Amino acid sequence: MSRKKFRLGQSREAHDLDGREHYQRERIVDSKRRQIKAERLATEVEAHDSDTMLRLPDADQWGHLPEARIKQRHSQWVDLLLDDGSEIRATLAGKLKGIKLVCGDKVYFTASPVETLDDKLPSAQVVAVLPRRTLLKRGGIDDREPWQLLCANADELWVCAAVIDPPLRPGLLERAYALALDANLGFRIIVTKRDKASPRDTLPELDPIRGLGLPIIETSAKNGSGLDELKELLCDRVAVLMGHSGVGKSTLVNALLPGCDLKIGEINKYGTGRQTTTSATWLQTLYGGTLVDTPGIRTLSVRGLSRELLHRVFPEFPLEWIEDPMALDPDDEDLNIPYPERLLSLQRLWEEMAARNPNQNVYR
Repeated sequence: MSRKKFRLGQSREAHDLDGREHYQRERIVDSKRRQIKAERLATEVEAHDSDTMLRLPDADQWGHLPEARIKQRHSQWVDLLLDDGSEIRATLAGKLKGIKLVCGDKVYFTASPVETLDDKLPSAQVVAVLPRRTLLKRGGIDDREPWQLLCANADELWVCAAVIDPPLRPGLLERAYALALDANLGFRIIVTKRDKASPRDTLPELDPIRGLGLPIIETSAKNGSGLDELKELLCDRVAVLMGHSGVGKSTLVNALLPGCDLKIGEINKYGTGRQTTTSATWLQTLYGGTLVDTPGIRTLSVRGLSRELLHRVFPEFPLEWIEDPMALDPDDEDLNIPYPERLLSLQRLWEEMAARNPNQNVYR
């Protein structure tokens, strides 16, 4: 009888719990992939509390050090924005291991103990993170990464939706509104590329959203319409720009911040954009506020968010529908719903907010 070999880090117990008998109806490839993912979760990481992972260590003991703002987060270092407008590159101290820093964080830093001659190398070290006023985040893919942090210390979330190329998707607006409510941020919808549609086009795709009373600003970077209103709003607040790739976020930033010269991508033959922004960037404006440009998104996960937010995202539905919408049929004419797609979206978000970790062993 041959002895089973185990790879380094592989648990015998995990292998026993995820044996072939549990996956007889699956293909061999899918079964093996599920076993490997379940084995990776057979550690104490599985018991991590998502809220605990967002807590920051006490930074009072570092109050004598200078403060800076994280302008951009890279894999191995961060770009810091100082009070005088200058920028430096810094590494993270070992005591911050496991702490997720994000664009917009206020930090304490100290000079790097090793001097470098190359300006592109880090010349400082971040030692502590100040408490966050707000934190914009979206759901992660599994319990090992329960949250994906987007920006800290912002005031509003501006979601860009193009009239065409790519087409306007109301489902993204509903998900983004839920994220803004969770982070206690203001919310605005920025319609881009308005010049590509007829002035008589009332954009009926937004009719279900208009009933929520959310601010909707129609803009065009080509002819400048709507830009003055955005500039006035940026005088006293920090706004995060979010949207699909190709909706014109970078073009809008270049129009609002002359001289920024962000790289702009073209729409491909499939009607989707190519991502040009690789990480969130803190951009100070000439009007006194700040604009945060974020990478283009494909989906916005609401996994892990509270279902109590749904009654604010879908206020037209009664509370008993919000508590259990899965028993309702959007095609049922007796419900007398003006926009059945709103009920379908409610069902998707309601189910996703309580979604189980897709990599977790269902037999554990």
